[in-house]
Amino acid sequence: MNMPALIPLLDRLTATLGTAFFAAGALVVLGVVLAVSGRYGVAVPVFLLVLMAPVSFYCGYLVFAGSLRMRKLTHKPFRLVSGLDGAVVAGSRVSVPLDDRWLVVRLPAPLRAQLAAQRRLWVLGPFFLLPGLLGIRSGAIRDAPVKGSLPLRAEPVTPRRMLTLQRRLLASYYLLSAGITLVVAALSVWVALDLPDRGSILVPNAQVLAALGFLSTIGLAITALVVARPEPEPRWTELAVVSGPASVNLFGMVTVQGRTVLPDGRQVTVRAGGSDPSLAAGIAATGRLWVLGVPVAGKTAKAGVPGHAVFGPVKFGR
Repeated sequence: MNMPALIPLLDRLTATLGTAFFAAGALVVLGVVLAVSGRYGVAVPVFLLVLMAPVSFYCGYLVFAGSLRMRKLTHKPFRLVSGLDGAVVAGSRVSVPLDDRWLVVRLPAPLRAQLAAQRRLWVLGPFFLLPGLLGIRSGAIRDAPVKGSLPLRAEPVTPRRMLTLQRRLLASYYLLSAGITLVVAALSVWVALDLPDRGSILVPNAQVLAALGFLSTIGLAITALVVARPEPEPRWTELAVVSGPASVNLFGMVTVQGRTVLPDGRQVTVRAGGSDPSLAAGIAATGRLWVLGVPVAGKTAKAGVPGHAVFGPVKFGR
């Protein structure tokens, strides 16, 4: 299988991640300089180093170990590995037998459930993706599976279970974001108290940032609890969509716009994508859209693909 959209997507992600890598790295250097000078106290350079060093490292890793490495393999096709006889799982790590060796991948719960149900994935070197998903993930080729692994049992995944797993994963992301904003708020309080120049404009700015950080932490934590609530068995509404070409923004988010006919007979515009590029790409490729519940003109709804770990918002026009 070849992916014509892979090269443009990799180019855009490389540019975005590379920009973030250098920008965060420049702020890390600034933090070191401020720490040496001592002019702004201790908290300001610590603030920059604690927040920007992980960002710079993570974006650099994605560029050099991910995008650029994948770019060298784009002339080769993905190959389908199906059946997955002998595949084993240990926690979030799945080991798949591949050419007398093992492809070890780390998957969140929704993707493990999809893999256990469909029993196939597309592989290119250490990179892979699951059917219906646009996001390419990286694994590792090893001589043996992960110790303590158990057989990956084939079991169907119901729409309710897939939605529950997806919502729990989203809730964990909200909690992680809440932890980050709490750290930002705490460091901002320290900055406001530690600045030697009490008349500096950085003092009220740090106080405002601290207040916003604490409020964001509370909001994100509440959102995580709401998202993680149990949901009843979902009901899908399938719509036909006449879509235009998909677009990719600066951050690698894929968006597609088109027109559809709602169950009440109204013809409206629809815009999908942003949080999950697989959703927009699937609509553009198949001309079909599955919405949770009954879609309403002028409202935003949750959409996905039954049996796949694909979920995201869609906006219907009036």
